[in-house]
Amino acid sequence: MLLILSVSISISCGEPEKIGNIYYVSGDGNDDNDGLTKETPWKTTDRVRKQGIYHPGDEILFKRGDQFGTLFFDGNGNGTKDNPITVGAYGDSELPRPVLDANRTTLKALYLKSSSNWTFKDLKFQGSKSHQILIDPEEARCDNIKILNCHIDGRGGKHAIRINTDPNKNTLYGSNNIEIAHCYIENAGQGKDSVSDGINAPNIQQNAFIHDNTFFNNVSEAIDIGAGKGHIIENNVIDGNGYYHSGGIKTHVQTGNKIHDTENMDIRYNIIRNCIQHGIQIQDGRDIRVYNNTVYHNHPKSRVALLIGSANEDTYDIQSWIKGNKIKNNIFHGVVSNPDQTTVRIVGDKHGGPAKFWKDTTRYCFQNNILYGGEDPDALIVRVRLGLDSYIDFRNQAVAQAHPFEEFLEIHQKNSNVNPLFKDPEGRDFSLRAGSPGINGGIEIGHDKDAKGNPIINRPDIGAIESGT
Repeated sequence: MLLILSVSISISCGEPEKIGNIYYVSGDGNDDNDGLTKETPWKTTDRVRKQGIYHPGDEILFKRGDQFGTLFFDGNGNGTKDNPITVGAYGDSELPRPVLDANRTTLKALYLKSSSNWTFKDLKFQGSKSHQILIDPEEARCDNIKILNCHIDGRGGKHAIRINTDPNKNTLYGSNNIEIAHCYIENAGQGKDSVSDGINAPNIQQNAFIHDNTFFNNVSEAIDIGAGKGHIIENNVIDGNGYYHSGGIKTHVQTGNKIHDTENMDIRYNIIRNCIQHGIQIQDGRDIRVYNNTVYHNHPKSRVALLIGSANEDTYDIQSWIKGNKIKNNIFHGVVSNPDQTTVRIVGDKHGGPAKFWKDTTRYCFQNNILYGGEDPDALIVRVRLGLDSYIDFRNQAVAQAHPFEEFLEIHQKNSNVNPLFKDPEGRDFSLRAGSPGINGGIEIGHDKDAKGNPIINRPDIGAIESGT
């Protein structure tokens, strides 16, 4: 007997089936509505919180052009890596982003506590006297959090984005896989003049991905990484605008951090302009790769384009540990109007001390960088701290109580102190003019695009922007 089995196979093509509900919130809504259609939206963020548990794939969408109160999620559920809970926008794309406004209170514009797999996109956060956004792993981990295409205005507050408990607590939890991308982050601490960062992240254990953001006019650091490994910071534009205590990118171990040292990290293809403190600071870090950044510090008050060690030189031996860092293909442009402003400052660390530190290529390796402080023979290119009020200075030429820059090059070869020939640095165009020593002057680092997404042709250029030749 012949038995024939008929098997029906259904093949689904295209996008995977959408899971989860979509909830709409509008200034014209009503909290008695079900929120499940554009015609029956909720009205307030309080109603959003009172909904209770959200599930993987759920979306909470705020109407563009409208303004709302603060968002607070504590125990409101977790998404999954493939199906996060998404908070975003709907409506006419020509209208401004929906605004989450703390209205000059100490509430955070966004507070996400002990939750994972959430995405926030296409929103504006403002108005807090505290942090505008707080990602808080106090009672459980905060993993796989994304903040995408948002505008964060930190005016009158503390940090624009903080990823840690607040205030610092000895929590056993941290955060992994945090992505902050395509955001405009400005004015952190403005009007308050407190130590306020664009991104303050002392408790990310692994894999922060901070890329393609613009930072403007923040009081302190644009990006402050205080722990962890596997982080990538790339393609960001940081403009200190000569303000107060502004800094660019800083790596260190946050005071009281019990999670991780800072190690195995990439800082590449960032453009940093006119910060008052430093462009890039490696206060504490091991196996950090600093590749193809452009730091332009030509504001009269700017202090140093690259700082290795602690800014507080009296306490460098308390926490600094620097080893195995590679600094290649960067342009560090100092203040050409003041020959005593340092382009690069080296302080040292507690394990090697400063006296021999600058000669130790196992601590950091300089290669194919342009360190430029102007044409003045007295221009101070590198300063090495030996002790309290004691330094070795390397200037363009040997002058009284200073060494020629060539002596520094005897240890750290293939660097130069020539003019990089930017096209229009005061107009914020840091591409290289024809004849620049940076064109095809870099070494291969395994990257195929520059800070603007241009392909790298032939050998990479020095700096963040390829010339295309």
